[in-house]
Amino acid sequence: MTSKFLAPVELFPAEETRQSGGGYLHWYQTMVLGAALGAIYANLPIYAYFLNPGLLPKFTYFGIFFLVAPLILLKSRSFGAYLLSPFVRWAACFLVLNLIHLGLVAASNSWDGIYVYDIHSDARQALIATRIQYLVFAVFLGFVAYISPYKNYLYMIVALMIVLPCAVVLDFARPGLLYPLDTEGAVLGRAAAMFINPTAAGEAILLVFLIGCSVIKAKYRVALFLLCGAAVVTTFSRSSIIAWVLLLLILVFKRALPKSAFIALASIVALSLALLGGFENYLESRQELAGASSNILSRLDFFSTFKLNDDSSEERAGVIRAGWDLFLQNPVFGAGAGATHFWSHRASTHNQLLLLAAEYGFFGIVLWMWLLVILWKGKFFAEKGLQISLVFLFVFMSLFTHQMFDAASYWLATFALMSIRKNKDLA
Repeated sequence: MTSKFLAPVELFPAEETRQSGGGYLHWYQTMVLGAALGAIYANLPIYAYFLNPGLLPKFTYFGIFFLVAPLILLKSRSFGAYLLSPFVRWAACFLVLNLIHLGLVAASNSWDGIYVYDIHSDARQALIATRIQYLVFAVFLGFVAYISPYKNYLYMIVALMIVLPCAVVLDFARPGLLYPLDTEGAVLGRAAAMFINPTAAGEAILLVFLIGCSVIKAKYRVALFLLCGAAVVTTFSRSSIIAWVLLLLILVFKRALPKSAFIALASIVALSLALLGGFENYLESRQELAGASSNILSRLDFFSTFKLNDDSSEERAGVIRAGWDLFLQNPVFGAGAGATHFWSHRASTHNQLLLLAAEYGFFGIVLWMWLLVILWKGKFFAEKGLQISLVFLFVFMSLFTHQMFDAASYWLATFALMSIRKNKDLA
């Protein structure tokens, strides 16, 4: 029975629904996929590892795969058709490329080839192997969505549309409650909740909002969009805040959000500007944020001065130049998978497209463009405006993050879901 809050959730026509089976099997795959998406988009495997290093993320992923395996056996014909889908073909090419790089890294101690960062050979092999595992996991997750005749599993995403923003706001109000302040990757004063990294939190919240919009009625979206924005602001991630504003323009223009969203946002912005001075005093009055107030205020000043002169911006500029130089040195094959994670700089490129170019060369650029086309042609959303918004978010965030194919498994899960097409499109 559908709630007044939720829109119809049918994914395929009634005839395909009858062919797909039902009863307990449909219930099982819905529960498996819903639980998997809940864990991934809430970043629970990695969050659990930070709280207890004995709980390795792979335990969760292997557990989900164990639950998915029976579906592959029972739906072997559908699995064969799914293997011809655009995302799986893209993933297969990326997987083969990573296997080649993995083999070359393993042999780099005895052969001086194109790889220039062999000192961390074991660590690079582990990174590439993890990248392969995430990729394979996303493929299997996409299969469960592919055989699901209804989008009931997305009710979990609807719940996360509320839970994740509230958790991030809580993390800002009560830092140290959800994880110790000295946790590796945490940034004092910037909320992140289960994601630890505030930039990752902003990305995930925006993705969850867009995906959740596919199963909620349009009249409820404005309130959830504002809740999403409130959480994104507390991450103080400039890329996520800008993406949130640009998404508003796209969603209103494509009629996925009503024009009243502009009025609501304008009112909030005006109120925020009026209270900005009080917010500065508030930050300075909180002793636990004493060491972070200058960083937070410099990030807020960007939206009035548009100057990027803080430490974070300078670091990003430095690694972008280094990544570009690395690509120019190895334009065809790249410097090797994992090269930008084991160089002299403190962080990788902070740019997914540049990382692919630097590590995989021309082939990496092709993979990024190919994925862009797949997402553009995807038919997951009934509303084209939502699909366009998802494509925009992928392109925009590619300029500010380098973990779409690594630790941020919610990105790969999104690619697998958003590229789903009906069987007739697989010819």
